[in-house]
Amino acid sequence: MKRIISFVLVCIIMLSAFCVTVCAAKGESLILENLSFLRAGGGGGGGGGGGGRPHNSSGTSEPKTLGERIIQYLVGLFIFFSSTIVFYLRLTKWSRRSKKLMKEMMKRDTAWKYENISITVTKSYYAIQNAWTNMDMTPAAKYMSDELFEEFQSKLNWMSYKNERNVLEDIRLLKVLPVAVHDSDDDSRDYLWVYIKGSMVDYTVNTEYSYENSGSHTASSFVEFWQFTRKDGNWVLNRILQKNEMDQIPFN
Repeated sequence: MKRIISFVLVCIIMLSAFCVTVCAAKGESLILENLSFLRAGGGGGGGGGGGGRPHNSSGTSEPKTLGERIIQYLVGLFIFFSSTIVFYLRLTKWSRRSKKLMKEMMKRDTAWKYENISITVTKSYYAIQNAWTNMDMTPAAKYMSDELFEEFQSKLNWMSYKNERNVLEDIRLLKVLPVAVHDSDDDSRDYLWVYIKGSMVDYTVNTEYSYENSGSHTASSFVEFWQFTRKDGNWVLNRILQKNEMDQIPFN
């Protein structure tokens, strides 16, 4: 399976390089164009006042042919799927290394048994999501560090003051993978980072006037990284990072 993914990745990179070469021959700054729509905020700080887009001598943007637009779109897709495949290959590597380390550490400390940790993560996920949407973190307190519990409850209290409630429905946990582990002589310093892929309906309502502020009734998936630490011998959620914050994790 890994060889197949690697082969597909190589093909995508080669096709991307081919498309970029073709466009470069036409004098198009295609890389800048693709970066502008693949990141938030649009165009970058290129030449002139056009957000990095190429201009002709008269100062008017050169029209693109249908073929050039198709190539630009394809390169954007290639870049997107290439980065996605690279991410999941790295994720697989991190997970394998972490599971191997956990297996070795379990010989000295049974708290590192992967099957038990997986069950704890699953219970924590559902308990915390349900407590959040019910506006009371107390039922999920045993699954959270004291600091995180206080942080979440404070946020809920502020939402209650503003007559807001974050409604979570059709809550699902799609995938859990360990990606970083650390074992210390002091158990309170042990930690475990897990990759979380979940799905749910997520919207906010005004509790005073019963209207929706934001969100959608359509379930959508998301990726987060959850850090678990040990409290009184049990694994508890201590921190949550979004995918764009993963550089803060010391991956195995």
